[in-house]
Amino acid sequence: MARNIRNTLKRIPFEAICWLSALICLGFADASAAHLTLCPLQNAGFSFCPGCGLGRSVSLLFEGDIVASLLMHPLGIFAVIVLSLRIVD
Repeated sequence: MARNIRNTLKRIPFEAICWLSALICLGFADASAAHLTLCPLQNAGFSFCPGCGLGRSVSLLFEGDIVASLLMHPLGIFAVIVLSLRIVD
């Protein structure tokens, strides 16, 4: 059984595992909460970062708030579609 799981995981591309993990993490993230960040712009004191906005947009989309997701970053929905296609492909 364990050998079958290892063989299956070996056939899944590493990129798909990374993107799937990232989407799962964003699905559980709270977009409105303050949190530790590795973003250099946020750490430098800037309030605007397109990358952080995209992550929050995806998180809001997974929460079901489509309007807030579009307002946070208009490409959030597109990013989820593209990453989903990269995982499946």
